[in-house]
Amino acid sequence: MTTRDRTAEGVLRRCPRLVAHVIAESLGYASPYLAAKIVADAAAGKSNWCEWIAACYGGDPRRPVASAIRGRHGHRGYMAEFGLALALVRRYAETGEQPLFASWF
Repeated sequence: MTTRDRTAEGVLRRCPRLVAHVIAESLGYASPYLAAKIVADAAAGKSNWCEWIAACYGGDPRRPVASAIRGRHGHRGYMAEFGLALALVRRYAETGEQPLFASWF
């Protein structure tokens, strides 16, 4: 990824499926923008201090992104449904609308 693409908006445009897998990996904690920011921070080698990443990964966004990639074929079922997460990412990319609190609400 180039520096230009390491923004949350660039990641959302270029990697919507990866963003959706991060949402599924978070079990719906991450909104589409937050998931894109987590991926962008991981690509840039930056820390991310959202509650999920801080509490579970000590601020290192690379670990959950890698886990989302490794577990991508298992993102199915309650609170981890890839298809629903991808629909949320696409809606956010098209309209700017996303859930206020968590992805599944």
